[in-house]
Amino acid sequence: MLVWSHCSRRIIRPVQTSEVAAALLLRQKRLQVCESRRYKSNTTNDTKTENRTAEMDEKPFYVTTPIFYVNAAPHIGHLYSMVLADTFRRWQQFMGRDTFLLTGTDEHGMKVQQAANKIEKPVKQFCDETSQLFKNLAAEAHISNDRFIRTTDEDHREAVHKLWNTLVEKGYIYKGKHEGWYSVSDETFYPESQLKRDFDQSSGVTKFYSNETGKEVEWASEENYYFALSRMREPLLELYNSRLEDKFVYPYSQFKTIIDSVENGLSDLSISRPSSRFTWGIPVPEDESQTIYVWVDALTNYLTSAGYGKLTGSEFEKTIWPADIHVVGKDITRFHCIYWPAFLLAAELPLPKHIVVHSHWLMNGAKMSKSSGNIVDPHAVMAIAGVDSVRYYLLRHNILEGDGDFDTERVLERRQADLVFKYSNLVSRTCSKSFSIRLALSHHSKGYPIPGTRSDKFLAFQSEMITEANSLVDNVAKHMNNFNPTGALSEIWDVLKKANQYVDYATPWNTESSNISPTIFVMAEMCRIVSIVLQPFLPTYASKALDKLSVSPESRSIEYAKFEADMTYGKDANLPNRGHVVVRLN
Repeated sequence: MLVWSHCSRRIIRPVQTSEVAAALLLRQKRLQVCESRRYKSNTTNDTKTENRTAEMDEKPFYVTTPIFYVNAAPHIGHLYSMVLADTFRRWQQFMGRDTFLLTGTDEHGMKVQQAANKIEKPVKQFCDETSQLFKNLAAEAHISNDRFIRTTDEDHREAVHKLWNTLVEKGYIYKGKHEGWYSVSDETFYPESQLKRDFDQSSGVTKFYSNETGKEVEWASEENYYFALSRMREPLLELYNSRLEDKFVYPYSQFKTIIDSVENGLSDLSISRPSSRFTWGIPVPEDESQTIYVWVDALTNYLTSAGYGKLTGSEFEKTIWPADIHVVGKDITRFHCIYWPAFLLAAELPLPKHIVVHSHWLMNGAKMSKSSGNIVDPHAVMAIAGVDSVRYYLLRHNILEGDGDFDTERVLERRQADLVFKYSNLVSRTCSKSFSIRLALSHHSKGYPIPGTRSDKFLAFQSEMITEANSLVDNVAKHMNNFNPTGALSEIWDVLKKANQYVDYATPWNTESSNISPTIFVMAEMCRIVSIVLQPFLPTYASKALDKLSVSPESRSIEYAKFEADMTYGKDANLPNRGHVVVRLN
């Protein structure tokens, strides 16, 4: 607990809270690992060192976005998946973990083949050009991905063939004739229990649609390879039951839908298509008359980036797999929460720890769709509002539980109200040329008493605010541990609200210079702590604020998110003509 001493008005620094202590312990642990590795290279006692390193080391925190289908250009929904995954990754990095973020493009399938044919372009060229659009979007939005995978990459083909052969060896793949309701759009067969019918009065024809995606299906018959999904019903239900509290699928509403679907029974899954009508994909090993079903191909990308196709079993066990978080949209939950764990269980591979499912961004109440053209161009919105303004808007609106309506005007309103007025303005006022952060820090370090008096009410408010600032990491971590960046940002903005109230109450611009240092010290510390904690969410904006405060790059990690943790900053913060650098978001 933080104590404010009335005799000297000095802050007594609190003990480290649990999240900060854990992060510091992890950082120390990583340093110890590095030391042990250096020790290994300089001694002959290799075995003991290897054992010590294995005990202390921890695999990187592995986060993935869905890989995006290249039949059309990206929209705001794709950007949201990227930003959400990037925020999870950056938060873990902030907490001291090594991390790995994967994004990329899914480039095989009939829809891609049809889209390329429609504009009379070679399919590979079409994929190259469209994939680059997604890659450009990730770069523009400051997504910190370690790899941008493409399902046309050679190592991915190797991984897909390895998984296929493993499933064959374990007896889960067989060949047979398939008849059923097929969705060209979803590239999957659906059982009749998952369909709805609609009578078209204009044509007098009854049409059938998937309950899950709303896409039209048609009756099809062909010879394919099958995955024995029906055998996986009990293993999947056992998995779901054992992982309910672990949030294997989050939110629970999505998890319950998956459990209900599996409880109703599973049919064996067609996992190939005849090459006579579907050529743009990875051929089945030793049977080029069949092309591997796009979801077996696409889902394997998460293994590919962990080295699955190239590494032996013992080598693969030391990689980034399993994924810690798969971020997916709600329209692909069946593939990620049923098919994907079924493949992994059958292949006896470790399962992902969490699958975080988000809902959709709507436009004027309707789902954005590449096929319908009802989309928001993320490049245009970022050009108007700035990258971090868009990131902030997307993260402040929790669409894990339900759909949200995207509105560019509201992005601009949020930017002005929250980023400029509540945050940027506070930093700019603190860095006013009328004040001196360095002098305030110096006075505080020397224990100068505060001349004059402050009311007990003011001192109580100040003490409460500082306590909240010192607890900010823990409070934000509680939300992030529950996959809730919206709640995390609310915690940060609650602290910012108090900081602004403090400044308005203290009125440092009306205070004599001999009395001003304690107030400027508290203002500067509030700005510094909030900006440090904000880095995983708004990396560019927070970095600009810390630059404005003249906080060194070495003092921006988690252990510095406390009062008095850094007393070296502010050297150039109050120089004239530095400008309001944090106000400009672009």
